[in-house]
Amino acid sequence: MSFETLPDDETRIERERWFSMSFTAAGPDRYAGPISTHALLLEVDIRRAFVAGAWISTITLAFAAIEAQFRQVFAGDYENRAQLLFGENADLNWLRNLRNSIVHAGQPGLPSPVWGSSPGDLLGTHANLEANARRAVAIMFRENYGRRPA
Repeated sequence: MSFETLPDDETRIERERWFSMSFTAAGPDRYAGPISTHALLLEVDIRRAFVAGAWISTITLAFAAIEAQFRQVFAGDYENRAQLLFGENADLNWLRNLRNSIVHAGQPGLPSPVWGSSPGDLLGTHANLEANARRAVAIMFRENYGRRPA
């Protein structure tokens, strides 16, 4: 598969199914709290990016949706850095670090969670990011729908 090729129908259907199942697994049918409208708007694009296989977009937007939910619903905090909002939550800090590695270029030659393949292997690296994108989506749903506001 090249970068210009869209996923086939079978792949898109599997990804749609996985996305919906991940949403349901987070327990939104039991969630009675408010949802950030900003997070909901981002979720529309996250679904589209995920189904298309745009893994970096999925990861960065999932982080943004969680941050919006924390700021607008859980904490009402628009000042502090995300690291302070998330506290010691290992999944959120993993996602924050991955997102930072994506949007802030690091010094060449240093270890990076983005480059899972050999340097220069763009297709291999992109394919390896799918597992991270799936984890990011699962974390987003769990945090935004499975968590109760304080």
